Amino acid sequence: MKNNSIGTGSNFPPENPGFIWRLISYSLVNFLIVPVINIFMKVLNRTRIKGLKHISGLKLPWIMMSNHVTLLDDLFIDPLIMFPKGMLGYRYIPYHAPEEKNFYKTPLVAWFMRTTKSIPLIRGKGFHQEGINKLIAAVKNGGILHIYPEGTRTRSGKIGKGKEGIGRIVYESGAVVVPVYHRGLEKVLPIGKGIPSIFKSIDISIGKPIEFKEELEMENNIHTWRIITDKVMEGIQDQKKVLEES
Repeated sequence: MKNNSIGTGSNFPPENPGFIWRLISYSLVNFLIVPVINIFMKVLNRTRIKGLKHISGLKLPWIMMSNHVTLLDDLFIDPLIMFPKGMLGYRYIPYHAPEEKNFYKTPLVAWFMRTTKSIPLIRGKGFHQEGINKLIAAVKNGGILHIYPEGTRTRSGKIGKGKEGIGRIVYESGAVVVPVYHRGLEKVLPIGKGIPSIFKSIDISIGKPIEFKEELEMENNIHTWRIITDKVMEGIQDQKKVLEES
């Protein structure tokens, strides 16, 4: 039986979770996902990370934005970047924004996504959909968010154009953005492949947080969102250059 109840909000994690919810989420992420992914990415594959210093002392809230090459980029990357900071508490576990039709096909998977702080989006519903509103609220409430400004995986390997909805999230949350670029995951889990490969090399570059003081003084409209989004994409391109020059 498929779970298509996105419109009812049943696929969203609670905005103010109780102790039991937070304990289950924290334990699932830190005692299962993080160890498994670290073994997979660092032992079975070879992963190098640059720029961790840029988030080591960064105060909440903040948004991590990266390029997008596989269905599971955040699963592969976040446990590496956020460890051991994620051990500090539930609030240090990032929110994610998966596409609803890809990850909410069964009640069990939907439960897993909710419990690991995923707020689903529906492709084609625009930047005023309920999921976007939930993401903004989550960040404003002191959360961390990892999202892909392109909105979809690249087929060519090139960084595409960012979506205006990303600019709205930044503007209305007031958070800084940490630009991230990674390469190599497209060999770990190519589009169309279901089982991840091993013995691959992955590189991740984390940039300095981007602030938007001038943009936040502008009007809250799509023109300003576009300016913010373009600035984010420039930051991701800069991290690509860091890896190309290393």
